Amino acid sequence: MVMMLLLPLLAAPVHATLATANGDIAGAVADSATGKPLPGGEVRITRSGAVVAVATTDAFGRYVVHNLPSETYTVEVRYLGYRPGRREVTVTAAGQAVDFRLAPIPINLEAVEVRASVPLAVDTRSGNQIFKQNDYHGAPTNTTSQILQQSIVGAARAPTGEVHIRGQHAEYTYYVDGLPVPAGISGSLNELFDPQVVNQIDFQTGGWDAEYGNKNAAVVNVTTRIPAGGLHLDASGYGGSFTTNGQNLNFSTNAGKLGLFFSGARQVTDMRREPVVFDTTKGVAENFHNHGEDYFGFGKIQFIPSDRDVVNFEVNRSRTRFAVPFDSVEGIINDHQQDVNGFVNVGWRHRVGAGGAESEERSGELFAGAFFRDGSLNYVPGATDQPSFIFYPDTVPFNLTEHRAFHAVGTKVDYLLRPHHGLEFKAGVLAYVTRGREAFTTADSAGNPGPASNSDLRGSDVGVYVQTAVSPSDRWELRTGVRFDNHNAPFAGNQHQVSPRIKLSFFPDPANTFYVYYGRLFLPTNVEDLRAITSVADSGVVAAPTLPERDRFFEVGYVHRFPAGVVAKLSGYYKRSTPGIDDNTVPGSAIVTSVNIDQVRITGIEGVLEIRPPGPLSAYLNVALNHAYGFGAITGGFFPTQPPAGTFDLDHDQRLSGVASLLYSRQGLFVGTTAIYGSGLTNGNDPDSTYGTGLFDFNKSIKAKPSLILNASAGYTLVVGATVLRPQVYVENVFDHKYLLKGVFFSGASVGRPRSVQFRMNIGM
Repeated sequence: MVMMLLLPLLAAPVHATLATANGDIAGAVADSATGKPLPGGEVRITRSGAVVAVATTDAFGRYVVHNLPSETYTVEVRYLGYRPGRREVTVTAAGQAVDFRLAPIPINLEAVEVRASVPLAVDTRSGNQIFKQNDYHGAPTNTTSQILQQSIVGAARAPTGEVHIRGQHAEYTYYVDGLPVPAGISGSLNELFDPQVVNQIDFQTGGWDAEYGNKNAAVVNVTTRIPAGGLHLDASGYGGSFTTNGQNLNFSTNAGKLGLFFSGARQVTDMRREPVVFDTTKGVAENFHNHGEDYFGFGKIQFIPSDRDVVNFEVNRSRTRFAVPFDSVEGIINDHQQDVNGFVNVGWRHRVGAGGAESEERSGELFAGAFFRDGSLNYVPGATDQPSFIFYPDTVPFNLTEHRAFHAVGTKVDYLLRPHHGLEFKAGVLAYVTRGREAFTTADSAGNPGPASNSDLRGSDVGVYVQTAVSPSDRWELRTGVRFDNHNAPFAGNQHQVSPRIKLSFFPDPANTFYVYYGRLFLPTNVEDLRAITSVADSGVVAAPTLPERDRFFEVGYVHRFPAGVVAKLSGYYKRSTPGIDDNTVPGSAIVTSVNIDQVRITGIEGVLEIRPPGPLSAYLNVALNHAYGFGAITGGFFPTQPPAGTFDLDHDQRLSGVASLLYSRQGLFVGTTAIYGSGLTNGNDPDSTYGTGLFDFNKSIKAKPSLILNASAGYTLVVGATVLRPQVYVENVFDHKYLLKGVFFSGASVGRPRSVQFRMNIGM
């Protein structure tokens, strides 16, 4: 019925397109000296000084902008480490080919010539948000998770370091240069990689093609730094509040077809986690037993044997050691945790068919890759600890020890075919196996054993998909697909689902996009939940396995580009999960296990503004209103829990969230500020008679008070011969706002971080 109503609309624009004779601008961007394609470059189409469209070059340096009226435009290309390119072209119905060969520039000239702006942009065609590293001015202690929180609309960061997106618990998957990185150890506070390795991140929070399965509240598509130009060396060091200090070293070089990039970082601080107690007598957060050390290493070799082939080999390793904060009034709990994460990726991308201006016609693309993922978690109690961990309904306190280790090996293969303009087919497979071991033990004050889990990690995941994209004209696009997923785990056995996806987009002109989307989603638990879950030692109750989440997801959105350099996006969504997945934290620890909630409902609306007018000022604004709640039985995990009665807000539900950022950049100087607002996560209270499930039911009786945090930064670039110096200062929580971040519910309580000041010096050569 819906399609019958849409058919007249689909047909009408075909005649309109023929009448206006719109055309495309397409081309490729490469290094002028080596011919190496430059992926991730920004291409801007302007007319009379106003931005009409923005595109990003793909892995082969190609770009295309559709449906431009027949007029004269200026095409501008910007790429870090190269002199910008600029050409004027006149678009006709036949299309226009505009290729660029950019000249590398010395780093000292680059520092003077390139003007920074806010790091977040909106793709007007897809509605996705895009993070750009070369425009980022975050604090040196900022993590990848903090970038996600400050970039993705509707995101909130948890005390465990995970990011909750659209009211969903850490349901996002990293893709690094085309390959997925399977989820690591639940509750891990260890970041996967240092933000310095990132070149660009595409955030896709809806409208997913059938290619994307698993945890996809957001697909975090990371493009790592690309070895381009000549030899570059960048070193930095910083220090600040809470004895925080760190060092970072980046190195890259390129010799024609072969390039190398390396990044290493070390961070040490006495404020590793959010504090867990607020001292009301002194009016400060109690920062006690909160030391932490982080180490990151990343290496990348890129080989480009021809203009049709790109091969990436990447190795990443990170390690975190930290003390677990506790309330000193309750006695000494000298617990420590160490997390290790790593991956090795090998990916080959091959282009077939036509190129240049015809890059979208009679062409294809093959991607084949293999990956290895591993990680471990070790939680060790202090030798003189007083037992304090309580597992309901038992009232006996325990000390606990946890050792987890896993590895996953897998492959991903995709093939894309474009028989002609407006028609696309794609199919692929993702498969991996997981192995490992878990040993979780507890003991009371007399040494008697308590709840335990000792088992092998054994499981596998396989997903296959096919999808199409059909454009009867440049004004319409219909993307359809279906994927099949099978998840194998002990006790749960084989869990599988067929998931259809469909997205209809309408592009009346390059400045406007309307879209509607429906998809079924299948979200297995994290790899460490592939274990045989044991019974509770003192009650003999056998815990149920944690099953995959099964969703029905609906979304509608609109994106508009204003002539004054402003892009606006408005979207709404609804998600129905049967069952849903949440995480339950062992009280007072950073050890997490996934659980099922019989029914979960999530509704939300979002707004995004990207502001980039001509001149030194730029800004962006994210605002989201959503409600995530659950009801029914809670099952799975280590232990039977005491479920809330009736309907309840999820522990990561925050009704209203917002991020606003403003940046001034001119002649080597930048001054920026970012404001983060949250209406409040749970305060740990049970729902009362005022509780409601509506989008505008703020349920204040069970929420922490709202918080508004202001961060600020400033820096200046000095050129001394061939060396670039960048002194920078960062202040987080400028007004030292004191607030409860979260109460005890599914995980422990925590309070907001107090004000901190950091100074960093970068030296580039």
